[in-house]
Amino acid sequence: MRALAFYYGKGRLQQLRRYAQVVLQTWAYTPIELQWLRSQDTRPLAYLSLGEDQPIPAPWHRNARNLDWNTVYVDPAHPDWIKNRLNEAQKAIDMGFEGLFLDTLDAATLNPQDRGAMLQLIARLRALVGPRRLYANRGFHLLPELSSLVDGVVLESFSTTWTPGGYRVLPTYELEYNLSCLFRLQGFGLELYALDYADRFWLEGFARLRAMYYGLPTFVSNRDLTRL
Repeated sequence: MRALAFYYGKGRLQQLRRYAQVVLQTWAYTPIELQWLRSQDTRPLAYLSLGEDQPIPAPWHRNARNLDWNTVYVDPAHPDWIKNRLNEAQKAIDMGFEGLFLDTLDAATLNPQDRGAMLQLIARLRALVGPRRLYANRGFHLLPELSSLVDGVVLESFSTTWTPGGYRVLPTYELEYNLSCLFRLQGFGLELYALDYADRFWLEGFARLRAMYYGLPTFVSNRDLTRL
């Protein structure tokens, strides 16, 4: 059984059961489907964004957008955003998800004053999920405090990434930066995974081999994470 998959589509339960853990969108699966996955010893984890939101006007939005995804950056300290995220997390647990995958943590790097608020929000989520799994996507700037709040970290774009011009290997300085972050993370005893992007066999092979060399379970997919 493979370690971890990310799939942001619907269905494909037979393929998902090949993985020990799968990160899914809460809107895409029913409690019955989640129960079936659990019966196959596959742990479903719910996607939850903490630093960005959909562009539907809300009081916690900042006047800045992530144009790559058409999302809006948020104020992680806003009481209504905190309540919204805790409610979404509780709904996911009630549906049958066995943990959360926390995304867009790096949005806090745009406003250094957000670091403390982001850590406090993650701590609230840690208390809510209890012994269930809690994984962070990157969030290196939140170390070392983050290490005591989550079970693991996903190193997204560890070796490859996507751009408007296509999929590519990271430049040398980014490869070296990610490697330095991996070495630092290994000192905290966390579960560590890589997530890479590729549309060609050789590019996927590069990502898999580099992750394997450094002892990282990896998942390689397309930009929208709709390929298993």
